Amino acid sequence: MVREKVTIISKEGLHARPADTLIKLTNQFVSKIEIVCGEDKTINAKSILHVLGAGIDCGAEVEVVCNGEDEQEASKTIVQAIKDGLDE
Repeated sequence: MVREKVTIISKEGLHARPADTLIKLTNQFVSKIEIVCGEDKTINAKSILHVLGAGIDCGAEVEVVCNGEDEQEASKTIVQAIKDGLDE
C-alpha cells in the first residue's frame, strides 16, 4: 500500500472537468485507488459520483491511497497529475 498527501490546486476543486481527468487517469491502473479527505471520508477515486460527491475544494489536503500490483506507478502518476492541476 502506498499513501501520499497532496494539495488540490485546481481553482474550482474537484469539479466536473478535473474530476473527469482524475477518473480517466485512475481507471488506467489495476490497483484499488482511494482518496482520503478529512478524518472520516474515504472515497473510491475510480468513481465519478464519489469524487464529485465528496465536494473537495481548492486548497484541500487529501491523501491518495493505492493498493495493488501497480500501486507505485499509480501513486506517482496520480499525485503528479493533482500537483499539475489535473489539466485545468
